[in-house]
Amino acid sequence: MIKRSLKNNEKCIYIDSKDNQKKILAELNITFRNADDFLKSGQLQTFNVEELYGDPDNFSADDMITLIETNVKSAVKEGYSGLSITGELKGVIDFKGGKEEIIKYEWKLHDQIFEKYPVNALCRYNINLFDNEIIKAAVELHDYIIWQGKLYENPYYIDPEGYKQKKVEEYEIKSWLKNIQQYQKKEDLYKEVINNSQKKYSELYNEAPIGIIKTSSNGQVIQVNKKMIEIGGFNTVQEAVNSYSDLGKDLYYNPIKRKEFLSELNKNGEVKNFEFRAKKKNSEIIWLNMSAKITERKEDGNFIIEGFVFDVSEKKQYEKSLEKKKEELSAYNQQLQAYNEEITAMNEELETSFEEIEELNNRFEKMISLVSDIDNLNTISEAEFLNKILQQAVEIVPEADFGSVYTFGDQYVNFIDCIGYDLESLKKRKISNQSFYSQDSLIEIADIEKIKKKNKKYMSSDEFEELNKISLNKHQEIMFFNLVINGEEKAGVSLDIKNSSNKKFTDSSKKIFSAFYNIASSFYKMKEYNFLQSNFTKELISSTIKMLEMYDLYTRGHSENVADLAAEIAEEMKLDQKRIDDIYWAGLVHDIGKMLIPLEVLNKEGKLSNSEYELIKEHPVIGSNALKSSKSLQHIAKYIRHHHERWDGGGYPDALEKNNIPLESQILCAADAWDAMNSKRTYREPLSYNHALAEIKDNKGVQFAPSVADALLNVLDN
Repeated sequence: MIKRSLKNNEKCIYIDSKDNQKKILAELNITFRNADDFLKSGQLQTFNVEELYGDPDNFSADDMITLIETNVKSAVKEGYSGLSITGELKGVIDFKGGKEEIIKYEWKLHDQIFEKYPVNALCRYNINLFDNEIIKAAVELHDYIIWQGKLYENPYYIDPEGYKQKKVEEYEIKSWLKNIQQYQKKEDLYKEVINNSQKKYSELYNEAPIGIIKTSSNGQVIQVNKKMIEIGGFNTVQEAVNSYSDLGKDLYYNPIKRKEFLSELNKNGEVKNFEFRAKKKNSEIIWLNMSAKITERKEDGNFIIEGFVFDVSEKKQYEKSLEKKKEELSAYNQQLQAYNEEITAMNEELETSFEEIEELNNRFEKMISLVSDIDNLNTISEAEFLNKILQQAVEIVPEADFGSVYTFGDQYVNFIDCIGYDLESLKKRKISNQSFYSQDSLIEIADIEKIKKKNKKYMSSDEFEELNKISLNKHQEIMFFNLVINGEEKAGVSLDIKNSSNKKFTDSSKKIFSAFYNIASSFYKMKEYNFLQSNFTKELISSTIKMLEMYDLYTRGHSENVADLAAEIAEEMKLDQKRIDDIYWAGLVHDIGKMLIPLEVLNKEGKLSNSEYELIKEHPVIGSNALKSSKSLQHIAKYIRHHHERWDGGGYPDALEKNNIPLESQILCAADAWDAMNSKRTYREPLSYNHALAEIKDNKGVQFAPSVADALLNVLDN
């Protein structure tokens, strides 16, 4: 009670002998480390029995009630949430009238304190020190009883008004009859809740959207739900049970897969996401995904299996179709955008399917849910992601003390981050990839001697001794996985148990760690999809620019030059990678509006007329309007519109000035002008390097933004 009160910011009063006070304070020091702080602040106050009650002959229930009332008011005024009090009363009964005062004290607590103030009180009675009359009254005056370390709702509680009006027997009868009635109602309610729960469980089992099957290891079917009947193509439970006399022959298309399933299940106690081809009632072949565990082992060596089954035939078809589309993409550049949208849609469908499977697994198998909160793959690096995986894994896996995360280079391991070790020292070590490759299983657990033996095989003696000092001698067991994507080792995560610990990694922790593996694997796969989409977009834009170059004889290579130079200027100005990428794409398509300018105007030799020049000036608006219809490029449309604006407000199409011009457009303006000055035009030869450089300097703060001009000059100087 005292611990809970202190944690809940209640003021606490403890009344007992000095010996008992010492014991209580010693116990509090274990929980709070320094219980003296509570004594110094006044939140905890201790009193000797004699100090507070004085002479037993002078004990007064009214005085104690007044004392409690005064203290609770003071506690609330001091900012505490309430008052908690517990004390020893055994010495009070030794004087004449002591019993009556104790009983009076108890009912007045209810009548004058508990109904008005935030007070908790624990009244302690030793049945060996109090007579039966007082124990009986104490029981009747408390709605909750603690007996032999357990809390009970008191069925013999009576209203304190019975003692107040000295009608104890009358109130006993009324209260007990009322309690009996209430307890009967509660019992009926509990029975109803249990029945409803059983009914809901039965409904959940039969109406579950996944197949549930209970079998024996020798191939007999014990129980199936409706979804499993539907998956197998049967009409009734009995038909399904009768049709599966030997699952290896009757369900599995390849009986060897059944043996593999049983072998892994017998070894690990459970199997996750085991995929195999299966036969329906009509001999149709489908793909199934099963997660199962052993629920009972028999003395004869057989065991009972409970499994959750998904029909993943559509997913397999999606995967096959996706692979075919990826192969066709390289041969049909003119259909890049259409294929890109199709792959994106299929990717979203697959992702939704995987999420649904994971959610169902969590619901029915009560798995721990490990969720990544990565919102945008383009804004999180591989190192940041791996660092997050390591931090969460060490925090969630209870046995883990240390850990490290690394990637595989051409020959050596590259350490990204670690916990419990000196990262800089690890980075200096030349540790062969083979030392860290996992060859036994997806998630591998090994003692340190096995790891040392493996490292010694692939490392020089000097490097091995250094690694011993840094990490190997600090732990006694390791659990790790390596991410293999499309046959290539990408990265690995290692969790370690320190030497002084007596813990070992459990099967439960191994399951948790496998969830981290799945999340990390999904991250890399999604990164590959995003990279593929980015290449599609780049190839499409490059093809469009090539068409513009064939149309405009004097812009060959101009768009690529502007894009490259603009990106360099952005890097010089320390912009983030997202803005640098946007500026590069904008540079590639900044003149795309020229495709709607008449050919005779665009390639005219000699000076343009005023009307022709005005027509040329429309190309930023035309290009911007065209890009607004592209989901991938619409966010850079405004940069295209304003790439001919001038710092002094003399540009077009909107005559913006200074920082009203987007920074991206300011950069494009400078890069465009520099490449134009260094290119041959119908009306002039290219300017010399020094002449063009002088133009940039002379027009700083006039045509060009000062900060952009400085960045361009630095790029050219380097």
